[in-house]
Amino acid sequence: MSEKNKGENETLDLVLAGDHDLMNQPVNNRGGWNFSVDNFRIATPHFKQDEQEALIALLRWCIDPRHPMPMADAAAQLGCSQALLYQLFTGKYRNPDKSPKGPSNELVKRIREFLILEAKRFAFGKTEFVMTPTARRIITALDLARESQSIVFIYGPSQLGKTWTAELHYTPANNHGKTIYCRMKAASGLGGMVKSMAAAAGVSAKSNTADLIQRLKNASSPSTLWILDEVHLLANTYRKGSFFACMEVIREIFDESECGMALIFTMLDDVRAASQKELQQLWRRGVHKVPLPLMPTKGDLAAILNHAGLEFPDRKMEVTVGSIVEQPYEILRQQAKTNGLKAITERIRYARKLSGKAGSKTVTWQHFVEAHLRIEKQAIQEGEWT
Repeated sequence: MSEKNKGENETLDLVLAGDHDLMNQPVNNRGGWNFSVDNFRIATPHFKQDEQEALIALLRWCIDPRHPMPMADAAAQLGCSQALLYQLFTGKYRNPDKSPKGPSNELVKRIREFLILEAKRFAFGKTEFVMTPTARRIITALDLARESQSIVFIYGPSQLGKTWTAELHYTPANNHGKTIYCRMKAASGLGGMVKSMAAAAGVSAKSNTADLIQRLKNASSPSTLWILDEVHLLANTYRKGSFFACMEVIREIFDESECGMALIFTMLDDVRAASQKELQQLWRRGVHKVPLPLMPTKGDLAAILNHAGLEFPDRKMEVTVGSIVEQPYEILRQQAKTNGLKAITERIRYARKLSGKAGSKTVTWQHFVEAHLRIEKQAIQEGEWT
């Protein structure tokens, strides 16, 4: 065996055995990605920012439980060895003179291309993203948080496309190495929130809460944008003062890392009330407050309908299905008001299915109304029989 191959195999053995002092993770817990972003930043001060962010983006994408990928598979697709990835993530990659070395420009390029392709594959088969006026408003708010390194509050009712825009469009499109999307969970308390943030950031959760908070600070930088979604759910806990403690930790991470933060809420009244109490310290730091519409706007629906090949209907338009006469305008208005975007996009999806069965490639209002009637009918509960 050559000295070169011997060295690579020794390094690979370390990967498989687990360098626990540095990686602080069980061996096969994350498909070989036994690295923590905070340790990686500390170990690679000699990397250029773009080099660090590309590798962080790779790590976060591959350990995400929605689309996990073992390190061996990622290395194969990137055209490099697991040993090289290990050396890069641990800061042990060296020049011939033993001086620290970062990834090549070619590898960084391949990582970026890989992530773009993977994001497209992940989105395939899901509800397509359509750029609506409300989505554009959310994106502008997220950009403001990043550019100003400040806290931005985004709040509005459910089913306006907040999560759709932030998680499935903005985060993959804006470098997952700099943008961290984290969805809060109900009744999780401070410990649960910190663990959720650690998982989203690619930080090892094998620490107590206080240590994890510090590791989250180390994993963040002024170029980081944290997107914290469904923040109002943190208030749903039996522990008194838990919501205040969560807000204080978020404030600490923001203050000490000087990063940007976007806090997304659904319940407007709760936000207004909390802004005078538990949320006050953060609320004062947030220069930009972005309230969203009370329901999907005509502009939102027009963009989605146009994407499906439908023109926004005239208020007086009528469509007959069997013996039933309906007005598409009223269907849209009522669904937008009571149920939001999902109810409308599902009717469009169902309409596409009906048009296909009818041998047509074009969705019409006839198909949409029929889809609506079928959905409404299945929601009717049968009565008692005699």
